[in-house]
Amino acid sequence: MKKPIIRYILYTLCLYDLYLYLPDLFDVLKINLEPPTSDYLLYFDAAMLLIGGVVTGIILTRTGGKFNKILGVVMIMMNVILTPWFIFKAIP
Repeated sequence: MKKPIIRYILYTLCLYDLYLYLPDLFDVLKINLEPPTSDYLLYFDAAMLLIGGVVTGIILTRTGGKFNKILGVVMIMMNVILTPWFIFKAIP
């Protein structure tokens, strides 16, 4: 990928996806800390948690480079493993 702006957007989306997992990770680790959120991004947050990591991961693995491939696999695994696990834990 020769366009650095696309790479920056992908990395920003990866960081945002990680940020969205923070409340659930803090809950699992019994840390009483709530990151700030915005109600305006509610639907975008839901889309990022459900499919954003997989889409971002696939795009990263196709861009080439060892770091991008590793980060892409991590993003896919987070969405395939952590999202269902956190949803299952939230069901009463």
